[in-house]
Amino acid sequence: MNTAVLAPAASWRIVLGLVALGVGVLLAVLIGGSMIQAVGWDLDVSTGDGADFGRVVGQVAVDQTPDHNRVPLVISVLLNVPLWVGFVGLPLWARRTKGLDWRRDMGWSMTRRDIPVGLAIGVLTQAVLVPLLYIPILRSVDSAELEEPARNLVASANSPLGVVALILLTIVAAPVAEEIVFRGLLFRGIFDMEAPRSFAMPLAIVVSSAIFAASHFQFLQFPGLFLIGAVAAYAMYRTGRLGTAIWIHVGFNATTVLILLPEFY
Repeated sequence: MNTAVLAPAASWRIVLGLVALGVGVLLAVLIGGSMIQAVGWDLDVSTGDGADFGRVVGQVAVDQTPDHNRVPLVISVLLNVPLWVGFVGLPLWARRTKGLDWRRDMGWSMTRRDIPVGLAIGVLTQAVLVPLLYIPILRSVDSAELEEPARNLVASANSPLGVVALILLTIVAAPVAEEIVFRGLLFRGIFDMEAPRSFAMPLAIVVSSAIFAASHFQFLQFPGLFLIGAVAAYAMYRTGRLGTAIWIHVGFNATTVLILLPEFY
């Protein structure tokens, strides 16, 4: 009697990736949004001294008590836990109950070579390719507006514990959790579903990268996020390993943190 566990269909893995994304975002919005509203934190506190001064002047003008209610970064990490539960929890559930083999079906493996190669590609993408991509865009968009989400995040790391939380959030947890869903499930699922058609690889890269970029809900940052998603997906296609994509993501995020952190801490 054959007791081998059949690999989940590629289409099933795509659905699992989309469900994991939806569940993670929904949990984060419901739990995080309720907590932020209850405490009165502000997600868009200014990141510069002049802007902070203007914020205080505006509060005084309407008889509002001056504050600086930026969400503490340690809390931001905790608020991302529900997101990671969806991103990682559902694939773990599928591994135990549906025969999802992370190595076979998602490319869950890593070699020593993935670390320097992935980091180098990630740094190059952030420091060179993204700025080149935005040259025509910056003709009509203020660079400060483009950098605002990253600056708001890094500016909230205003203590040693905050810096640790920033590293945990952007350089450790996010690359692993996001690569599991967007490259491990979505890219691999789309590619396997369309293989051996010639358009399988570009289709899988475009669709998975577009979903990755859109999931961040940042319109101006969409092109850069799409680019790093495409780079990570292509690297995974070439190596067959999720580890390469993870380290590319680590290098990409770490470059932003290392550039911006000295301005605020």
